Amino acid sequence: MASVNLDTTTRLDITCRQGDTFELTLTLRDSAGQGLNLDTDKYQFLMQVRTNKSRPSQSQIRVPDIKDPSILIGSTELGKKSEVNFSFNNVDDNGNVTVFLSADDMTKVPSGRYKYDLQYKVGTVQKTILEGSFRVNGDISKVVS
Repeated sequence: MASVNLDTTTRLDITCRQGDTFELTLTLRDSAGQGLNLDTDKYQFLMQVRTNKSRPSQSQIRVPDIKDPSILIGSTELGKKSEVNFSFNNVDDNGNVTVFLSADDMTKVPSGRYKYDLQYKVGTVQKTILEGSFRVNGDISKVVS
């Protein structure tokens, strides 16, 4: 019996700190190792962090004003809306993109363990490229403006 696995998602577990700027730069390459034309081809990105519904203690965590209460951090890039959203900066034609969330927005994310995935869409193709755990360590110091 033949089989094919079309799931090429890479697992990457992320640990970050509540109240710190979140900045993760990725380089996406094709099978020949060339950087993708992310800017010219108008790639769109979506990254969401959700509660881990299999852990009842985490399912009660909420961030105010989010349409889907299980979404802690969303993205408006593909039509998802929340008050706390990743942005995608420095998108270029060498395959580089930076996932960004301000320190102010990171203060709104409760410390804990979650799950996330990162997808792109170009034309009619949508693909999940990263998934894993998303751990937010609590912060003690708060910057006063």
